[in-house]
Amino acid sequence: MEIHKDYETLADNLCDIHFLYSKDLSNVFEQHSTRGEEAALFWLSRLENPVSAGELASKLGITSGRIANILGSLDRKKFIERRRSSRDRRQINVSLTDAGAEHIRSVYETARKNHITLLQKMGDDNAVEFIRLMNLAIRTASEISGT
Repeated sequence: MEIHKDYETLADNLCDIHFLYSKDLSNVFEQHSTRGEEAALFWLSRLENPVSAGELASKLGITSGRIANILGSLDRKKFIERRRSSRDRRQINVSLTDAGAEHIRSVYETARKNHITLLQKMGDDNAVEFIRLMNLAIRTASEISGT
């Protein structure tokens, strides 16, 4: 694919990549949902203390209804534990169970292996540049969206 330097053409190239190659990209990047159960487990594994459903929904960028469904499913699988907050009895806090922690470790390790394969195939210099540019894209998108 030829790359041009004007922003309209670059945007067209990015759209082509996004739409035409989404299946290829999803095979590497999106085997596991970044907004569903596994994302909730990932965030819970990174947070030191139990969190409210609202805090978790905010981290994931999803609605309160969606997080309620996710937490219900994770609870049925015994991946999370819900407890009333000692500070506010109306609030329910969520934390990982050992089973949930083990599940997200396994999911993360699978994703990590896929990413290692991708980066190795890109070569050292391209892999480093790819990560640099992904970080730049994320920072820029956050600035644009105000988050």
